[in-house]
Amino acid sequence: MFRIFLFLFVFCYGCFEYEETILFRKMSSGTVEISYTVPLKKDSNESLIKFLPTSKEEILTSVKKKSNNNLLVRDFTFRELEKSETTDMYFKRKGKVSYKLDFEDPLHLEGVLIGTFSIKQKPRSLSVKRDFPNLTDNAILDSSAGEKKIISETSRLLKEGKIQFKVLFPKDSECSSNRGFIGLGNLVYQIPLQETLENPEAKTWEYKIRFF
Repeated sequence: MFRIFLFLFVFCYGCFEYEETILFRKMSSGTVEISYTVPLKKDSNESLIKFLPTSKEEILTSVKKKSNNNLLVRDFTFRELEKSETTDMYFKRKGKVSYKLDFEDPLHLEGVLIGTFSIKQKPRSLSVKRDFPNLTDNAILDSSAGEKKIISETSRLLKEGKIQFKVLFPKDSECSSNRGFIGLGNLVYQIPLQETLENPEAKTWEYKIRFF
């Protein structure tokens, strides 16, 4: 539980960046593109956030460990940010990671993406549910005095921090969603971290795509 709060704390201080785009080419295949920025260890390019690694090998291991899938990792890039690109007073070194996951079955994404991802398939349609749990109450109960202080600071510092999700699909498809903005062939949803921590009504995102 606490490692999730550490993840939020690291990014909330004006430097959060996590973007995820899922492209459904058709019901049975597509690509997920993921990019994020993480703080690095002082003497190496290893990420301080264990579940957001900076090496392709670690990402492959993590993907395969989550489920019995045939996901392919490609177009992996990593670079250390220049000093001029970050103003974080706590973490001087940061790295930016991006990569793509190709899938032949969207069920293989379950257990791989952040939060929880579950999908139901029917003839000519997909229904996706993403859950982002409210963490505040449980984390405080399970945390030490020092960790509670970090949690308190997290809530105070959260301002414009957010996670951005985008879903792309054929333009002749039909999409409905309980959250976010639906355009022609796309759905965009941004989660303010403040809501993820404090608002129990903001933790579930559901959308449905009908293919014609």
